[in-house]
Amino acid sequence: MFSVKRFPLLILAAAIIAACQPLPQPFQADSRIKASDTLIRPIGEASLFIPPVGGLPDGADAALAEALAKALNAKDVPASASGRNRLTTLLSVRLEPRGSSTAWRWDQRLPDGTVQAGDSSTVAVAPALLAAGDAAALKQAAIAMAEAIAARLNESAIETVQIDTTPAKLAVRECEGAPGDGNRSLRQAMREILILGGKNPLPDTAGADFVIGCVVKVWQDSPDSERVTIEWVLLAADGSRLGDVKQANRIPRGQLARAWGTTAHIIAQGGWQGLSEILESRSRARPAVRPAKS
Repeated sequence: MFSVKRFPLLILAAAIIAACQPLPQPFQADSRIKASDTLIRPIGEASLFIPPVGGLPDGADAALAEALAKALNAKDVPASASGRNRLTTLLSVRLEPRGSSTAWRWDQRLPDGTVQAGDSSTVAVAPALLAAGDAAALKQAAIAMAEAIAARLNESAIETVQIDTTPAKLAVRECEGAPGDGNRSLRQAMREILILGGKNPLPDTAGADFVIGCVVKVWQDSPDSERVTIEWVLLAADGSRLGDVKQANRIPRGQLARAWGTTAHIIAQGGWQGLSEILESRSRARPAVRPAKS
């Protein structure tokens, strides 16, 4: 079962509550949180980070990493030897002398920590030239390596597309425990978010691969305020619990005892951020099925 994901949410300011202004919407998602959903994932960032190549002395190791990044970029594979972020995959390369040629192997460490082995091969470049940082030798090796790595990554992309042609069937059941019209509004808000993301949910849970549900709890913690927790849960078709996302906030007393309106959409959006990460992790864990050869 996936670990619990907690999304911190903004506490309403007492000064705003005291003023006779329209009440702010609670449960606004923390702007520091980046969702995994491709609709709001940052773009324009390198997808691969290449550290200094193992098996080479200082200087030559970083030079080959930089040459490899340039060669991969020339093949439309975003890569960098100088910058990374939390969504970047780490591509590690190591060299070993093998007579007059150089053996090399590579692997990937995905953002979630999963390690995927790449391939092993050789390049017809003298190890001594690479160790000396010879520019021509480094470029020749980088081009050969980029050719092999890009071919493997493109092959994996084709396999991923094949899996994605049969997307998971999602359903959202009515929430439980919410005051006002929260149970119905939260379900409808989550369904609308799925529809906008191209993941049209089923009208009911029959035939669904995954079911989204939520439980709301509200209790008074002062004469003028209440504590609210929302727990979104992802269930498998057999009802087993696959993961959950928890949200919490302090709000003016009775604010949710009526129509939830846009508050339901704000809460559902934060919930979907976490649920989509669980679904994405499960998708990566599924073995890729290669296309049948004709």
